[in-house]
Amino acid sequence: MRRGFAFLLVALLGAAAGLLSLGLITSAQGRVGPGRVAVRAHLGSGRTELRLPPLGQISAATHLAPVTLTAQVNEVSIDRLQDLLKADAPADRLQSEVAADLEPLLRSFAWRALLVAALAGALAGALVPRRRWTYALTGSAGAVLAVVGLLGGAWHGYDARAFERARFEGPLERAPDLLATVRQHVDDISTVRKRVQTLGEQVAELYSVASSQAGGPLSGDEVRILHISDIHSNPLGLEVARRLAEQFKVAAILDTGDLTSYGLPIKARIGDLVGTMPVPYLLVPGNHDSPENRRTLAAVHNVQLLDGTVADVGGVRILGVADPTFTASNEVSTDEAAAVKEAQAPVVAGQVQALRPDVLAVHDPLLGEASESHVPLIVAGHLHKNSAERKSGTLILTVGSTGATGLGSFTVDTGSSYEAELLHFVGHDLVAVDRIDLHGVGGAFRVERQIVAPAGEAPELATQDGRLP
Repeated sequence: MRRGFAFLLVALLGAAAGLLSLGLITSAQGRVGPGRVAVRAHLGSGRTELRLPPLGQISAATHLAPVTLTAQVNEVSIDRLQDLLKADAPADRLQSEVAADLEPLLRSFAWRALLVAALAGALAGALVPRRRWTYALTGSAGAVLAVVGLLGGAWHGYDARAFERARFEGPLERAPDLLATVRQHVDDISTVRKRVQTLGEQVAELYSVASSQAGGPLSGDEVRILHISDIHSNPLGLEVARRLAEQFKVAAILDTGDLTSYGLPIKARIGDLVGTMPVPYLLVPGNHDSPENRRTLAAVHNVQLLDGTVADVGGVRILGVADPTFTASNEVSTDEAAAVKEAQAPVVAGQVQALRPDVLAVHDPLLGEASESHVPLIVAGHLHKNSAERKSGTLILTVGSTGATGLGSFTVDTGSSYEAELLHFVGHDLVAVDRIDLHGVGGAFRVERQIVAPAGEAPELATQDGRLP
């Protein structure tokens, strides 16, 4: 009995050593999808922790066994992630790759945990007084059985649905609210077609009112151009632009920049969405469009990138000049960028005088300041608000954010509207502007028509408000 009791104590000592080794020195790291993930386990509450430094962690009570499972993302390859997002069904592709990579990583962790536990148990048994080789073997067996029981219990009772009641820590504490906001915006996409169709029907009444104020209808030879700006990677803003272009049968879409936001390689199929536009897409890059993204977008089949070049849309000649700065990386301050544009403005004015366009399109109005009096119309974005003013005989129009300030509207429910404007040309002259605001897509809309009067005369305005039932 004494010998049996001694072997039992050695086995328990080995089990304790194996469980301690599990938390102290056992881990496995490998490639999982577009990133590298480290897997660990240690004695503790029955939870699974997903750590995303420096954003914090997400955890949930997933099992009853007294072991805490931890997976930490140590590295994410942005290029690899972009490749996955460009594929067909990117979510399914990402999920399948993660599942395929995770299985061998977990298997590697399990074998490593058993090996380390066996060695720790053997060492504990060998250190027992009256050392015997059988004690080392017993300690090793006790450690392996303890680790198998612990990990097996966690695996057998694992409930992944527990993450529906997850706990968020660190900056990720805001994640539930952000996900709810994103879900709301994604649901809004299905309403865009109905909203724009309703807008199109009601704007017919606006046309009638505006025509009577202006003394007659617009010419049947008019050219319509949809002016948008500051999408800032919001796919819903591009969907709004596409529906407006279809509904109002425009000849082209003129985007005055900041189609993207953070300077990362073209993200979330933005290039593919632009490629679905039903008309030519004229892009004048802004200060958030990186040089790499400019090159990528220029390769999209229906995109014409304007940077010192002129596009002809139904006889209307548009000179576009890209923003000479890139500020999304924070390597250039706002003041430094403004100084660069002020210095570049006379060069732009020289291009205007040489090419004599009907329209100068820039992202930041600052870049067109020296061109006032040299061109009839300057259109811009950047300011995220609508404005119209005459300076030295030049009409200067800025349009608000067609992306409702961009991806920020996905993470913060700002209530900002999706804004665009229809430019109506007869011959080479702008004769009317329709400003369109869609408030949160699911809310109210407003259209304001501005009849463009000769310099020195007040413009005529007519508005049509509406709300879906």
